[in-house]
Amino acid sequence: MTMELLAPAGSAAALRAAVQSGADAVYLGGEMFGARHSADNFTIDEMKSWTDYCHLYGVDVHVAVNTLVKEKELDEFADYIRALGSAGVDAMIVQDLGAAEIIKEILPDMALHASTQMTVTSIEGVKYLEDKGFSRVVLARELGKYEIEYICRRAKAEIEVFVHGAICMCYSGQCLMSSILGGRSGNRGRCAQPCRLPYELTENGKNVGGGYILSPKDMALVNRLDELERIGVSSLKIEGRLKRAEYVSAVVGVYRKYLDRGGTASRQDMTELTDAFSRSGFTDGYFTENLGKDMMSLVTPGNSSGNKFTDAAKKRAAENANVRKIPITISGTLKRGKPLQVTFTDADGITVTSIGTVNAEDALKTALTAERLKEQLLKLGSTPFECTDADIYADSGITVPIKEINAVRRAAAEKLTKARIDARRRDSKTHTFSRKNRDTKTTDGANEIMLCAEVSDEEQLKAAVTHRLSRIYVPTDVLGTLKDKTLLEKARKANIEIITKAAEILCDEDIMTDSVLVSSAAAAYKYADKKLYGDFRLNVFNSMTANSFDRFETVTLSPELNLGEIRDTLSNTRVNTELIAYGRIPLMLTRNCPVKAMGKCQKGKRIYSLRDRKNEVFPIVCASGCRAKILNSKPIYMADKIDDLKKLKINGLRLIFTVENFSQCDKIIDVYRRALDGETVGGMAAGAYTRGHFYRGVL
Repeated sequence: MTMELLAPAGSAAALRAAVQSGADAVYLGGEMFGARHSADNFTIDEMKSWTDYCHLYGVDVHVAVNTLVKEKELDEFADYIRALGSAGVDAMIVQDLGAAEIIKEILPDMALHASTQMTVTSIEGVKYLEDKGFSRVVLARELGKYEIEYICRRAKAEIEVFVHGAICMCYSGQCLMSSILGGRSGNRGRCAQPCRLPYELTENGKNVGGGYILSPKDMALVNRLDELERIGVSSLKIEGRLKRAEYVSAVVGVYRKYLDRGGTASRQDMTELTDAFSRSGFTDGYFTENLGKDMMSLVTPGNSSGNKFTDAAKKRAAENANVRKIPITISGTLKRGKPLQVTFTDADGITVTSIGTVNAEDALKTALTAERLKEQLLKLGSTPFECTDADIYADSGITVPIKEINAVRRAAAEKLTKARIDARRRDSKTHTFSRKNRDTKTTDGANEIMLCAEVSDEEQLKAAVTHRLSRIYVPTDVLGTLKDKTLLEKARKANIEIITKAAEILCDEDIMTDSVLVSSAAAAYKYADKKLYGDFRLNVFNSMTANSFDRFETVTLSPELNLGEIRDTLSNTRVNTELIAYGRIPLMLTRNCPVKAMGKCQKGKRIYSLRDRKNEVFPIVCASGCRAKILNSKPIYMADKIDDLKKLKINGLRLIFTVENFSQCDKIIDVYRRALDGETVGGMAAGAYTRGHFYRGVL
């Protein structure tokens, strides 16, 4: 098979284990901007050293700079990218489109890989990123075999998929649960994993089940390697930058074995994977599209294996492990009156020659035969090389000291080591990057803020139209099933802009308006001929990212930004921007519905919720494609703090309605409108709301 085996390297020990176990490439993080903040990450100097180590073995190094970058961090990010370029790494894994723009400007030849945090689930998403300069896309874990094949057959970019390790319950890049509940953002590499805690499932407030409802088993596709190759996958990614070196050794070793020889993993090898780490066994549920209870580790959220490793896995993970060998051929010539000459050649055609300093002389006693010379030259044990073929010649009746042969052999090995590393060194030439400044002419004097609403049903739409809001985002299923056919006509007469809210995960749907609210790069690509509005799921965290969507009518900033960070961002972009000022923020968007995994189905109703150990209740609502959204237990409320939002000179405020009825929507719209008009309004009852991240933000 020719697919790349990509291994995690959360520490130097894990990196060494990955290389010695047969990885074709490793991915790792530095001290900044990586999505595994708690891993034993690498300094720049360490990265240089370990990149050389990897390149010696022909292993590529992919660096994860895959967190969202704050406005005040952009200059620091640029400096960090320059340093990474000097380390000679081969590719950078990116989530933030603004960060990608910086990398392209500073290191135009650097390979860009789109992180799974970009939530790419379709060929349209791949095409959008190809146009942005990405050469590889890491697909979302939630895709099935036929979905992956459809993408691979049509993509120019390389396609990378996860094949082993932990699965997030939520689509990567769309989870705000850790962020909103505890201030530790998964998008910033600090996820606290609240999904691994116990929850109760409630039906109309009544407990109908419990356990680790949001804790999936780990993925294992070792028996699907033939299929993955057939459908065109380029790279197989093993999760585990927080795992120990022995785990990396065990998993990489087993996958390397079956990549090389094909076939189905033996019971012994499956036991090795299970013993290394598992959560009540493994699942291939997304790949086979066999979703439900069998995918979940409902009884335990953690490792159920006890971390048992084979002696072979331990050996490959040991300090100074020297298991993996680089095949070379050796030629040597020893002639009378001449020094020994030895040439090493590797499989890439790199050739080095070492010449001794002592001339061969007639032997006084025992002559050095060609066979004895060969035997000594093949003693490569402490080097990374092994000889697969040797052509050795020696004149008869002559000799040189054994220590001379050893010295020439060592010098040849050192030369080939250096030559292999030098052959993979990247040009670290860097460029500058620039940022656009906001056109402040339009912000003189009072700033009129547009009040908008996002609705989830017809009653909410009716409330928004009744209040004659300027802009209303409406899902396709609501627009297509309206009972009151006059609502849209009323909106038109009132100059209300009705914008179709496309599905969060791209799917086939009937867009009934000329304007679309898009949540993904895929939707931006598919609906490029329409007026585009960017949803918060695009994770716009800084001005560079906002500017990358400059053809949009407006973009919604990330709800993880605080007031100061919003102000910083707006000072450097001309793009129209919007904030979420009210509503229950969706904490998770899941393909494997937690309600169905518990043997239930709400069939589009709103009767199920999760209750946590603190007695907080999180409504579950149905999304397109039998997906589920888990909403925050409390809505954001900022009407009584509207002056703080006005000072930002934001263009629009959005009210998100999810579980509210007509009367509740009516009251909320009224209080926000009065607040925007300058009236002092009261707050909600204590404990019934949240300020989101407006006053705290995330680290």
